[in-house]
Amino acid sequence: MDDLRDQFPIGMRVLAVDDDPTCLKLLERLLTRCQYDVTVTKNAISALKLLRENKDKFDLIISDVVMPNMDGLKLLELIELEMDLPVISK
Repeated sequence: MDDLRDQFPIGMRVLAVDDDPTCLKLLERLLTRCQYDVTVTKNAISALKLLRENKDKFDLIISDVVMPNMDGLKLLELIELEMDLPVISK
């Protein structure tokens, strides 16, 4: 169990991306309960802008896959090209 805590430490800085406001709010609440520092955004374009402007501010990105304008898979592709950050797509 300690090994798992080391991988997901308290205070982890998470960027959550989802165009569904209900899902985004739920995800924010769950992550906050885990004592993570959560930033939310409702689309991939604003997420990418946040990431580019604050490269060292996030430890993990959790993103919806199906979103308008830019989907989560394209966001993942761009993050992999530009940054070394883990991404969870749902």
